[in-house]
Amino acid sequence: MAEMSKRERVDAALRGEPVDRIPVAAWRHFIPAERSIEALTRASLAHVEKFDWDWLKLNPRATYYAEAWGNRYDFGDYAGVYPRLLEGPFDKLSQLDRLAPVALDHRAFVEQLELIRAVRAGIGDMHFVQTVFSPLSVLGFLLGRPVRHTAADVVQSHADGLKHALAENPAGVHHALSAIAQTLAAYAAAAVEVGASGLFFAIVKLARRGLLSEAEYAEFGKPYDLIVLDAVRSAPFNLLHVCGPAVYFDAIADYPVHAINWASIGQENPTIGEAQTRTTRALIGGIDEDGALQTGTPEAVINQARKAIVATGGQRLLLAPGCGVKMDVPEANLHALRRAVER
Repeated sequence: MAEMSKRERVDAALRGEPVDRIPVAAWRHFIPAERSIEALTRASLAHVEKFDWDWLKLNPRATYYAEAWGNRYDFGDYAGVYPRLLEGPFDKLSQLDRLAPVALDHRAFVEQLELIRAVRAGIGDMHFVQTVFSPLSVLGFLLGRPVRHTAADVVQSHADGLKHALAENPAGVHHALSAIAQTLAAYAAAAVEVGASGLFFAIVKLARRGLLSEAEYAEFGKPYDLIVLDAVRSAPFNLLHVCGPAVYFDAIADYPVHAINWASIGQENPTIGEAQTRTTRALIGGIDEDGALQTGTPEAVINQARKAIVATGGQRLLLAPGCGVKMDVPEANLHALRRAVER
């Protein structure tokens, strides 16, 4: 088979057609570059070039959506990928009923649209996707009040805030989610219009056992997810990321996206081979970002990659980690991931 361009390779894999080799990518946060459009553009493009990835997943600040609704952060104090929360807009759950859509001329959205334009200008025809959190994930940011801002504390605080709100003011939650979904839908459409290939639509550790029930996610999650995704239905590359262990995979397997990304190794989730029997979407994953990539050897990464290829027959597969890699991931392991797809 003749060598494909990166865009052709990704498009073919998404359609389940033959490829010259399996497309591959990994992504990470760049701190403090994420506070500057210019710096984050340079860091993102350099990451693609250094490892020769087939597509780019943009990693903006994890908080930019929450900033649009009034959360303020100390960007001089990070714990991992999260800055310290200074204040949020809600002191009482009754205030949820007053949450309104945010116009796209808000600084947080203007900045991200400028980032997308800059990346498109630098990346050429190659696919890249912009990260957009699900409406329920954004509401978690607005309700959470973490005492510490480590990832575990932030995620738990968001979940606690949501569960309390669902119990005390479900009507207010629906009102807030509608406003958030309307805003994110408009922003998602604008992101594609100015150059993104689509969305990396992230459900942040909520559609899983132990956080929300399947019934709760069916009522408060999925309907609002679909509002956002419907706004970019014509985009060429939308992928769904469902984060964490014990995810409700079957609940999201029919989302209107081209591909699904999740932690397919351990964590009580479907394996990459099992998932192929449970969805018609392309699969993005097969590599353990906390295991082989972070603590293993290059040989271990290559072996894990080849097992994923064998398990799927190389069909509808885009090789990648199940989530973002850590900022201190060994570069030798990322280079090994790229080498693993060479015939």
